[in-house]
Amino acid sequence: MTLKFVDPASDVVGKSFQLTLPEVTGFPDFLVERTRYDAAIERNWTSRDKCQVWWKNEGEEDGSWWEGRILNVQAKSHEFPDSPWERYIVRYKSDPSETHQHSPWELYDADTQWEQPRLDDETREKLMSAFTKLEQSGNKAQDYYGVEKLRQVSHKSNFINRFPVPLSLETIRARLENNYYRSLEGMKHDIEVMLSNAESYCGRNVELTTRVRRLSEWFRRTLSSL
Repeated sequence: MTLKFVDPASDVVGKSFQLTLPEVTGFPDFLVERTRYDAAIERNWTSRDKCQVWWKNEGEEDGSWWEGRILNVQAKSHEFPDSPWERYIVRYKSDPSETHQHSPWELYDADTQWEQPRLDDETREKLMSAFTKLEQSGNKAQDYYGVEKLRQVSHKSNFINRFPVPLSLETIRARLENNYYRSLEGMKHDIEVMLSNAESYCGRNVELTTRVRRLSEWFRRTLSSL
């Protein structure tokens, strides 16, 4: 996967790097979604707090919750006294003979509902309505934005195998319907990838390239109006 620094306060903002993530069952979570990290730090866990930890079953897709209690809070390393990394000592109810070190983002509070960030309902409904109108334009003979043509192309093996992420309008629409996007920026990124793939695939096909550029302008107008 490709990761990019987006924190404007960082000295490396805008830079990206490649990361190959192997199967890490049983290894502490070291790659954490930002909102989950912020929520975990804000929770401010203390000694005697009850918690839950999700453990994936080795060799399986499923897992289970382990209930426990925090026994102590201490830095794992004296070199980094303020680091949250594995600073919580937890004992599980079903395994009282051992203790385990956990980072705050691995702990869950059964009494607190943490909601995943997502597009607000109003924005999502506007986008769904816009997508419906866009798809309807593909049913007309002129197919002004190339919607129908791109739909056909997206199912071809030479398109699917050509790009690392062969996104299509159908995929983006489905993600929107299923609350996949946590932010408008995430959706914009998918749209940019889809349009870039389409232009690359069109090559010297002037007619289709023109339609893709019209589609790009349509997205620019639609997204800027939100």
